[in-house]
Amino acid sequence: MAGSPVTVMSAIVRNGALTAIMVGCLYWLIGLYDTALRDPRYLDGWLLFAGMCGQFLFHIRKKFSALSIGRAARWMRIHIYGGYFVIVAFAFHTGFSLPDASFEWALWLAFVLVTATGLIGAYLSWSIPAKVGGETDPLTFERIPVLRFELARDVDALALSSVEQSGSLAISEFYVDRLHGFFARPRNFVAHLRGSRRPLARLCNDLDNLERYVEERDRKTLNSIRDKVIAKDNLDFHHAHQGMLQAWLFLHIPATWCLVVLTLLHVAVVYAYTSGVP
Repeated sequence: MAGSPVTVMSAIVRNGALTAIMVGCLYWLIGLYDTALRDPRYLDGWLLFAGMCGQFLFHIRKKFSALSIGRAARWMRIHIYGGYFVIVAFAFHTGFSLPDASFEWALWLAFVLVTATGLIGAYLSWSIPAKVGGETDPLTFERIPVLRFELARDVDALALSSVEQSGSLAISEFYVDRLHGFFARPRNFVAHLRGSRRPLARLCNDLDNLERYVEERDRKTLNSIRDKVIAKDNLDFHHAHQGMLQAWLFLHIPATWCLVVLTLLHVAVVYAYTSGVP
């Protein structure tokens, strides 16, 4: 379940204090380096580069998750706090100002994109497991299409059996009009992200209305179909939230590799024309 307001507030205070300490330490260290008649941009630049390299340790940890090299949650916290350090170092390195040249703009935009997607990913990684967790058998994103297909197959069989057993077309027509499309693909993506249950309530209400006009045998079939509808809606809930965790990586990872390439080019260009002396 999600953290309490006290827990969230303590996390905000802790993160803010940590960021303030990093700002103070970097400011003192850069000032000390500047008094040695060295360009401080070389110091904060290499600190920034070291922090960015450290962030890749998290991706290495994910690649070798089977190894006993620490809990994933602990590595995630280190990755987030490392991100705070990188942001502070970047701000000092750029002098809290916008770039001038085209290449600097490309590097600046790549960093901002990586930072923005990283912050979004940190929020999603914190909030979504709290929403979809709690099951004894956790539902993985890869299992969702298989389970959805099985539910669609079962409901199709139930609708067909109602025609064979009672000769009524009420359930089969409702299935064609309302349920076939519902089970064919994920539905109500935005509603699930908002936590709204209205689409499911409307569909269940239509099933309740249909129940008035069918025989007792068909009512049992409708109850079975209702259970399948609720299970499908739960799959859509997981698909929406876990899909967000999958989707943000398609922005974060390519932007990260773009930033890596631009950073290496930046280092090469800097050392090709300067030596670190102001």
